[in-house]
Amino acid sequence: MSKEKEIILSGIRPTGKLHIGNYLGSLKNFIALQNQHECYFFIADLHSLNEPFDPKTKYEQIIDLAKDYLACGLDPKKCTIFVQSHVPEHSELAIILSNTIPVSFLFRMTQFKEKSDDRAEKNVNAGLLYYPVLMAADILAYKANLIPVGQDQTQHVELARDAAGFFNNKYGQFFPEPKPLYTEVPKVMSLLLPDKKMSKSLGDSHCIYIDDEPEIIQKKLAKAVTDTGDGKSLGAKNLLDLAKIFCQPKIYSKLSSDSQKGSLKYSELKQQLALDITNYFSEFRQKKKKISTNDVEKILATGAKKASTVAQKTLTEVQKKIGIR
Repeated sequence: MSKEKEIILSGIRPTGKLHIGNYLGSLKNFIALQNQHECYFFIADLHSLNEPFDPKTKYEQIIDLAKDYLACGLDPKKCTIFVQSHVPEHSELAIILSNTIPVSFLFRMTQFKEKSDDRAEKNVNAGLLYYPVLMAADILAYKANLIPVGQDQTQHVELARDAAGFFNNKYGQFFPEPKPLYTEVPKVMSLLLPDKKMSKSLGDSHCIYIDDEPEIIQKKLAKAVTDTGDGKSLGAKNLLDLAKIFCQPKIYSKLSSDSQKGSLKYSELKQQLALDITNYFSEFRQKKKKISTNDVEKILATGAKKASTVAQKTLTEVQKKIGIR
């Protein structure tokens, strides 16, 4: 008798182009996981609403992210791909769970504390505080066992575990307690501020986007911060770390050796890295250009229907557990 596949769920917020840090931290792992588990990969549009955004471009961002999913190698025949808001059971389950989770658990979430400190108190919306509850609903709607995360995202999975525990203690055993699936997430730093993580919020010049054209990649890397000495600066380390990921082993070995000897020429490193990153995402760029919006919408509709069937079953059982059905 074959072992039942474990259920995995994860999502990415549609907030603009994906950079190579996003790819290495999430999408690359998704592609491997779809061959081993029952996977639900969604576009977290509701989670993207708690930060400033332009309504005129939000749908475009959703479709573009779906194209990234598909062009990178996610296969609708192997996994379920959908948009979060197209499965309303997520939101309804979140409302139910919010009545079992102490608000003190939300106020202590690191993400809320950090982001609310960055904003004027009057501008902090309730969605930012409520974010982990909806995330718990995302996970529990499919009774997901494993949640792929980096070490810095563990707290959100713990909140989902707490939510499952609170519900089970109050209404009887029902939800499995999800566990984090730690994935290898290389720390990719800004090209211009190598002491900070690569982020869209810093500006386009700080990031290499996975659909950047070759000449753009070359220009961005040409302006990347390095040093003038022994290759031990943060900027040089960031470029060498990228070379380790994207360059051929023999080429990286030589670059690393030159760096240790103090003979590394950064102009050559940048040219080599630009070539290898360009080649790495060449097939992705070609595939993405061939994917039509109409095809994406059909795939997302099919995925939402499949996801909703599972989530609705969970929600119905939850409603019966709490006595409203």
